[in-house]
Amino acid sequence: MRTRRSIAAAGSIVLVAGGVTMAGASAADADTVDYGPGRVIGGSRAQVENAQAVGIAPDATTFVARALSDRVRVFGPRADGNVSPSHVVAPGPAGDEVDIDLASDGSGNTYMLRSIIEGEANVLTYGPRFSGTNPLRRLWVPTYSRALAVSPRGDLVVATANELWLYPPGATDQEDVGVILVDQVPGQPAGGVRDVAVDRRGWIWAATAKGVLGFAPGATGDVAPAARIWGSRTGLRAPRHVDVDAANRVYVTDAARRSISAFAPTANGNVRPLRVLRGTKASINPREAAVALNGRIVTTRGSRAIQVFSTMFPKRPSAVRSVRVTGKTRAAKRKVRWAKPADNGGGAVQKYKLVFRKGSKVVKRVTLKPGRRSYTVKKSALRRGKLTVTVRAKNISGWSPKAVKKFRVR
Repeated sequence: MRTRRSIAAAGSIVLVAGGVTMAGASAADADTVDYGPGRVIGGSRAQVENAQAVGIAPDATTFVARALSDRVRVFGPRADGNVSPSHVVAPGPAGDEVDIDLASDGSGNTYMLRSIIEGEANVLTYGPRFSGTNPLRRLWVPTYSRALAVSPRGDLVVATANELWLYPPGATDQEDVGVILVDQVPGQPAGGVRDVAVDRRGWIWAATAKGVLGFAPGATGDVAPAARIWGSRTGLRAPRHVDVDAANRVYVTDAARRSISAFAPTANGNVRPLRVLRGTKASINPREAAVALNGRIVTTRGSRAIQVFSTMFPKRPSAVRSVRVTGKTRAAKRKVRWAKPADNGGGAVQKYKLVFRKGSKVVKRVTLKPGRRSYTVKKSALRRGKLTVTVRAKNISGWSPKAVKKFRVR
């Protein structure tokens, strides 16, 4: 999964639900959403100003490299505000001026494309979350390489302005690599490839000034793209970056619309996106962005901070954890406690629901705010005998599975 860039701007608001704003759909937007980031990292300790590349792992570990520097600052999954990075990766002399790109694979290994201005270029491979002081491997790649993509299994794609260089997992040299000649594609505008991504199937997606080109697995040479995403219905005016998630959805950022659009894996031609993120709450600029395999998004926030968003395609949350009922069986009150779901499904928990039953008969229901982790119920509201309490969490996609606890009242 690669790691780069994104955007957003205003749309007409018609519905607000759980922090996600659904905007009126245009000809290009099948489903436009506008929601704010869960975390914003920036300040004197963070030092993420003028980012030239960002990345995010599925566990939300976030990577940032500043302009003309190959120092990668690594922030943990819960980093928020003006915080120091957990560590800084420094592969070369401090004076080097470089263009870089970042990526990670399905095992969490991390990769850095390091292209020294008017000099050599290479891809460095590190362990998960840029662990270790030295790279595991170094692969020399063409001078003036400008973008890097890594498939979940570790296939590498390195893009120059007019070529896509293909490397198998673990490659350490340039022998026996495939090359796709993008400059041979009819209608390809000046400026060449801006960004590249590769999905689980082995499809390679290249963002250009006009749209996105898709090359099927095994493509080499001056082969024509098997898919093209461009035209008025796509909503793309100035594509800038491309990325993919574990479901092979194709994410494209657009500098003119200040948006990020997600297209179906089978998208081809003048087609509408599945979903578009843009609006006043998202409020980001088209500098840098990345999408993790689980759909989490990191983008720049102006030139001085970065922000982390939940997925545009949330699932239902997992079951709440550690449900327990305290208080003696003859006590006047009983207290129900629980822990939040281990996985919120990519969408914030909006509320909890508790249902008390004796046998199949419901004796009490209560709905609570998302910050609650306990509820006290009076004995008079229940019935004597064996009872159960069911606790569920809800996000924008629906309710979690039931977590049930038995207890007795006398």
